[in-house]
Formats: sequence, structure tokens, C-alpha cells
Amino acid sequence: MGELVLIELLVRGAAMGGFLGLALCFGRANPARLRLSGVLFCLTAAGHVLSQSPSARLVTGAAFPVIWLLSITGAGFFWTFATDLFSDEARPLWRRFAPAAANLLLALAGLLVRPTFAQAAWVIYSIVAIGMIGHALHVIARGWRDDLVESRRKLRGPVLASAAGYALLVVVLEVAQMLWRPMPELAPVGAIALLILSLSGMAVFLHLNSDLLQSAPRVSPPPGNAIDQALLSRLSRAMDEEEIWRTEALTMFDLATQVGAPEHRLRRLINTELGYRNFSAYLNERRILAAKIALADPDRALSPVSSIAYEVGFASLGPFNRAFKAASGVTPSDWRIQALS
Repeated sequence: MGELVLIELLVRGAAMGGFLGLALCFGRANPARLRLSGVLFCLTAAGHVLSQSPSARLVTGAAFPVIWLLSITGAGFFWTFATDLFSDEARPLWRRFAPAAANLLLALAGLLVRPTFAQAAWVIYSIVAIGMIGHALHVIARGWRDDLVESRRKLRGPVLASAAGYALLVVVLEVAQMLWRPMPELAPVGAIALLILSLSGMAVFLHLNSDLLQSAPRVSPPPGNAIDQALLSRLSRAMDEEEIWRTEALTMFDLATQVGAPEHRLRRLINTELGYRNFSAYLNERRILAAKIALADPDRALSPVSSIAYEVGFASLGPFNRAFKAASGVTPSDWRIQALS
């Protein structure tokens, strides 16, 4: 058993080193929001590596409370990191780190409340943590189709698979120990999984293309690239003259078919030449501009906001209101009042 414990400690040490190395990778990331959330997530992952092992707790000694604090905020910082990396939505600082703060408060409640309430507090903590991870995975999956940053788009699948796979492994191990007996001999299994995750993460992020870690890349095609110029001309005609963006539920496939180009080439053109990272943002810029013109038209003062939303290509009023407020800072109704007054 002593050899098994030693092997587990060595594996966990290597995994922790992998996550700390990954933190160094994100230390050079741009924009700054991704740099901060990436480093913090890697530190919490390193804390999780050690906190899951009774042997590691003995080795860390007085440093264990700090390691524990890092570990219990892991789900919240994973949510922050995943949404910073895979979503281009700008969010205030308090919203980005509220999940980690919630993790911390619920865990402290589990320690400080009376023993009769402690179990309930930890159950709530677990449910909230699972919800955070589930929502982060939902954000990653939901944005897959619209992502124009090719390296980020390719990264969505591996991150989804690894996060979901590790979560499933933890659940299986915990259920097995609850239904049968405590099985410390299974601890190295979790340690090996964490080592694989840390090393594979380093392998991916050390070779990232710069477009993934930049806030707004804009790389013009080489001079004389007649193919791209022809495609850009067809795209401009479809968007400016034919106003295809008014089509409800327009997809990248639909637009690529309209301009006669493979999807991957059109994605790269919109991303690198026009500077957009998300297909919906590319469409919504035109849709919101057209909506503002319609809302400011005195002759259309009695037209319902919903009819204008449908007219410019939105499938329902909710997404239109959110996109409009994100772009202008006010709701469509408030914009209309200000414009007509």
C-alpha cells in the first residue's frame, strides 16, 4: 500500500505541475480577461489535484487550507474561464466571478453551520457546482456553429469531451464508494485522469494559433489574392444589395451556399478580413442598425417592436431585445422614445 500511495503522490505532483505550466501559458493570453480567468482556473485545478488525496493533505500540512480554498472554487472558475474563452459577450467583473464566490460561500456555510445543517449545505454546494459546469458546457456547445475563430471552434469538442468525461469519472468513483465501501486504491485512477488532462491541456494551449488568444484579429489576405477578393465581392453583394441577413434563422451554410464558397473559407474570410469572431455578431450588426432606422422613423411610430424585430431577421422578440441592448445600452422601446423625442 505504501508503494501505491507513493505512486499516487508522484502522479498528483506531475498533474499539479502540468496545471501550473498551463497557468503560465495563459499568463501571456490576450485579452486580459482571459489571462486572469485562465490563470485562476489552472490554480484551482492544481488545488483540486492535491485536495482529493488524503496522503497529499498530510504532505501539504499548513498549506492545505489555501489548497482547499482553491479547490472548492474550481467549478466557478471553470465557468468563468469557459465563458471567457468560448463566448465574446462582454460581462462586468462581478458577473464573471460571482459563481466562484457562490462556491466559496456555500462551502464555508457547510463548515460553519451546525452539523445537522452541514449535510444540506454540502448537497446544495454540489448541486450548484454541477449546474455551473453544466451551463459552461452548454455555452461551449451552443456557440459551436456560429464560431468564426477556427482554432477556438476546433477546441470546443476536446474541452467538452474532457470536462464531461472527468465529471462522469468522479461521479462513478464516488457512487462506487458509497454503494460498496471506501476504496482508497481507486485514488490513483483520479490522479491519472487529472495528469492526462493537464498534459493534454498544455499540449493544446502551447501550440495555439494567435487568433484564439487575441480579442479582435484582423489579418488581411495577401495582395493579389483574386479568389478571396472575388469571394469578398460576392459576400458584399449578398449582404449589402440582397440583404440576405434579413432571412430568419440564417446559418453559415445558407450564406456559404448563397455566395458559392465552402463554409470554412467563408468563416476564415469573415474572421480574418472583416474582424468578426462570431457569425451572429456579424449578422446582428446589420440587423440592429436597420432596426434603429425603423424605430426612429416617425411614420412607423405605431409599428410594434416585435414586427420590426421579425422584419430585420430575428426569430423572436427576446433575442432581439438582448442583442439590441447589448449593442446600444438601451432597450428598443427606450431607443424609439429617445429617437422620436
